[in-house]
Amino acid sequence: MIAAKEITVTIDGKKCVGTQGQTILEIAHANGIMIPTLCYMKNLSPWGGCRMCIVEISGSPKVVPSCATPATDGTTVIAHNDRLRDLRKLTLELLFSERNHICPICPMNKGDCGLQHQGYVHGIDAIRYPYLYPAFPVDLSGKFLGFDHNRCILCTRCVRTCDEVEGVHTLDIGNRGVKNQIIVDLNTTFGQSTTCTNCGACVSACPTGALFDKNAAFHGPLAKCHQVNTTCTECAVGCGLVAYAKDNRIVDVFGDNDSPVNQGHLCARGRYETWAVKRDRIEHPLVRKNGKRTPVSWDEALQVIRTAAGKLTAPQKGLLVSGKLPNEVVTTLTKLQSRVGQIGMYVAEHEASLCGEPSFATDAFQRINDADAIIVLGAEPSRLQGVVAARIRTAVRKRGAKLVILDARPTDLDAYADIVAPIVSVERAFWQRVATTLQDAKRPVLLYGPKALTPLGITAMDKLIQLFANGTGPAVIGLPTTTNALALAGAGITPVDDVADWLTSHSLQMVHIVVSDEVEGSAKILRDRAVAGLLLALPCVVVQAAYESRLTELAQVVLPTLVWSEKSGTITNFEGRQLALRPALTPRGEGRDDQRILESVFA
Repeated sequence: MIAAKEITVTIDGKKCVGTQGQTILEIAHANGIMIPTLCYMKNLSPWGGCRMCIVEISGSPKVVPSCATPATDGTTVIAHNDRLRDLRKLTLELLFSERNHICPICPMNKGDCGLQHQGYVHGIDAIRYPYLYPAFPVDLSGKFLGFDHNRCILCTRCVRTCDEVEGVHTLDIGNRGVKNQIIVDLNTTFGQSTTCTNCGACVSACPTGALFDKNAAFHGPLAKCHQVNTTCTECAVGCGLVAYAKDNRIVDVFGDNDSPVNQGHLCARGRYETWAVKRDRIEHPLVRKNGKRTPVSWDEALQVIRTAAGKLTAPQKGLLVSGKLPNEVVTTLTKLQSRVGQIGMYVAEHEASLCGEPSFATDAFQRINDADAIIVLGAEPSRLQGVVAARIRTAVRKRGAKLVILDARPTDLDAYADIVAPIVSVERAFWQRVATTLQDAKRPVLLYGPKALTPLGITAMDKLIQLFANGTGPAVIGLPTTTNALALAGAGITPVDDVADWLTSHSLQMVHIVVSDEVEGSAKILRDRAVAGLLLALPCVVVQAAYESRLTELAQVVLPTLVWSEKSGTITNFEGRQLALRPALTPRGEGRDDQRILESVFA
């Protein structure tokens, strides 16, 4: 790869070094010269519409937007002088006058609004132009977000983010002149949208209070909140999070722009469902007495368990744990092998085979970004790994990559695919069509999920291998659905996808189930209707969980554990990266760390 040519640009009298292809703004910021912006956003295509970043170039009477103007070697640029300051101030005054920017009642007031910040920087305390006072609507129909068009400055950051990062292009600009506004789909609402994924990327991109999180509105400026960088544990991708907390509650969550995994982007699960969805939290130990679950002290709950366990031999006791547990718990689980007959990790249907011989997909995202053909086999990234789905959509829409989806439930990705086959055919004509679609692929990628390990999925895998037998084989990337399953399986914890068989194949009299803060954990365990009956027949069932569920209702003892925002430790994502978990909140109620609970129970 040929290195980019180095160039030198003089900005405000300072010699600045950059590379050919960089814009004036990029070189200025890299050399410590701050030029004001509103519509500019790193990693998005430049638009140059807000005109805040205008500069003068020696030899030209015009001002140009530095965000959209490539730098030229030897150029002299003026970024700050009286003329530019007056033009920027004029632009700001026009922006304030065009819409209804009433700062005192805006959720972005006092530090979070880019427009307000520029107003302070440029000394605006009055507007010289008449206010238009337009009557724009407020859309509160979205599941997690709201849109107040009165505060929109038409910077199009939301439009470009929706298009270039999430890849759905739900947002665009409609109408003309002073009636211009951002529209959803073909001028509908968020609540009626058929394309919006609720990822919240548009809210993260908005520099004003136009797009806002409904659950975060008016909880105070983010600048005054406790800020913690941690990792999302909703799937195996391990996206970087920036959690904002106030009064020991999560106020808002954004993607970590410095994360090598997601680079600031999140899906709805990581962005909202971890904190903006109300769930019944378990705050105290519970013991079933006379058919009713009763809150008790930790000492009493542990004594009940020890009394039951004391009558049993090690082979009669079983431990079934969630794949969300951090790496640090492995040490404790290893120590318990002599005290517990069976230790297993419950996973999604068919996922035991995927985790049985754990393999990490190094640089998976880079491979997807570079791919000219993507094959999805037995996986559901739209539903389970939203950030991966976003990369697939942008690869197809922006780079023209081919997309073939095999043996998967229908999802929104189907609309972008060249071939969709929910049930894979073995007919020659079908595979000839697949071969024709993929024949020119030079950098193919195969993303496979748990269903790829079924007999039908393995047949499809064999057919794909035959297709690439005489050419460049695809980069193979496994997509586990469980957060830390690959690392735990690699440490010797046996993955279990048939809980009923696991329960009946051993002479168990006591089962301790660690659901942790997994919302769908009980659904995974109880998907076979026979499991509930098997658990009810056992003399002792202990469930370690953060939230109420059907599973906790079946338990004799329930032990409260921590949620993601209270945890510390590390997890290993599907690329093999070890990622840190940092607590943003102090534990609620009497909840304890999973590792500490296990050590207390089996001491």
